[in-house]
Amino acid sequence: MPNAMIIRSAIRSDLGAILRLLRELGDSAPAHSSGVRMSSAAVRAWTRMENDPDRSVLVAERRGQIIGTLDLLVVANLTHDAQSWAIVDNLVVDPIARRGGVGRALLEEAVDRAARVGCYKIELLSHESRAGAHAFYTAVGFANSAEGFRRYI
Repeated sequence: MPNAMIIRSAIRSDLGAILRLLRELGDSAPAHSSGVRMSSAAVRAWTRMENDPDRSVLVAERRGQIIGTLDLLVVANLTHDAQSWAIVDNLVVDPIARRGGVGRALLEEAVDRAARVGCYKIELLSHESRAGAHAFYTAVGFANSAEGFRRYI
């Protein structure tokens, strides 16, 4: 199947493609004309992430191209009979691949992974201005059940 999409755990050689996608979130440094800027800080962060057994960066790949990513973190917990819970962050789909099931497939894999390790819930945050994203999250089974607060430091 030439157009088949696979969802898999990211590997180090995916880092440039992941950084390219993360620019869509609007808070990353712009790419240089020669490609995505891969700072030493990004490489150090990736090394920490790939060595964390409770962290998974997932990618969606089609025809050898990374077209989506998300970050899944499992959090140890003392409530709910010490069942863990999970956080999804940095879900991004390449603009040319949006509305094609990529985000849904990534989230389904994240939910499956969280369930397999015994998480009792999975959470994500989305900026209040992203109404389209909120409709998508509702359509894939997430409920707007809390109000989030942040403090940047």
